[in-house]
Amino acid sequence: MLEALGLTPADQRVYAMWLRHPQCTAAEIAQRIGGTEDEVIASRQALIAAGMLAADTQRPDRLTPVAPDVVVDRRLADIEAAAARERAQAMQARVHLSALMAAQMSRDGGDSPGQRIRGRLRQAKLDELVRGAHREIVALQTRRPTVAGLTGASAGLDRRVLRRGVAIRVLYPHDRLVRADDVAHARRLTGDGAEVRTTARVAAAAVVVDRAAAALLVDGDGETELLVLNDAAVAGTLAAMFESCWEHAQPLGAPADGLSGNDRTLLQLLALGATDEAAARSMGVSVRTVRRHVSQLLDRLQAVSRFQAGVQAAQRGWL
Repeated sequence: MLEALGLTPADQRVYAMWLRHPQCTAAEIAQRIGGTEDEVIASRQALIAAGMLAADTQRPDRLTPVAPDVVVDRRLADIEAAAARERAQAMQARVHLSALMAAQMSRDGGDSPGQRIRGRLRQAKLDELVRGAHREIVALQTRRPTVAGLTGASAGLDRRVLRRGVAIRVLYPHDRLVRADDVAHARRLTGDGAEVRTTARVAAAAVVVDRAAAALLVDGDGETELLVLNDAAVAGTLAAMFESCWEHAQPLGAPADGLSGNDRTLLQLLALGATDEAAARSMGVSVRTVRRHVSQLLDRLQAVSRFQAGVQAAQRGWL
């Protein structure tokens, strides 16, 4: 019945016995089911990895079974999160393909909703888009706010747009809002009504205006270009990708119990099921560093598995 969780019949017998006798040790469980202690220990590791056994808060040397409905609810949440990631990746791919098509048509001189802009005109065009907003601007930023502002527009333009009643929401990677001057600048603009959140990674640098037009920073022949797409379908898709990320992002200034940007990034990667190798590549550090950091986070959260660490971090509002 629990094979879907990767558990063998032997693992399930051990789990059922631990449910009935939570005070037992591995040796005692082995005696009760007529198996060896090594077999029970192997099943115990599988049950811990599946989130079905957890450290007993009252007796740190013992494990306690997690209620089956809690295990299933967590697994369903994990499946739903995976589906959400797949949807976001699909939307990202669609935007990327749309951008490539628009760029190619623009180069070929065809009838295209896309426009590629370089040099000084790039900033002027972005300012024009931001200045012309009527309802909302959502932005995925990869640069620091004191360098590029919340939307990437020229200095002071974000504030003027906010004061006209335009809603501005911006997502940054965690590591772009760690400097005091960057945070102070973002806070000044949130005081005028902007909303800022951070997340583990931002897939692209993009600004969406009124869900009707979008501007993306793209690499073109060794120079960064601004790709402007006056296409409601592409703008809507980018906005949907933004909303998907926004829902799970960390609000600016939310308590994180002293966590660093790297702590939050690693916890989010753990919650998404990333391997040590994938986390190391994402964070630009060695696998050994990731493993040492994971061990420290597990100790801090008093978690016995990475999945449990991700769940506990989410429950504490750390993600």
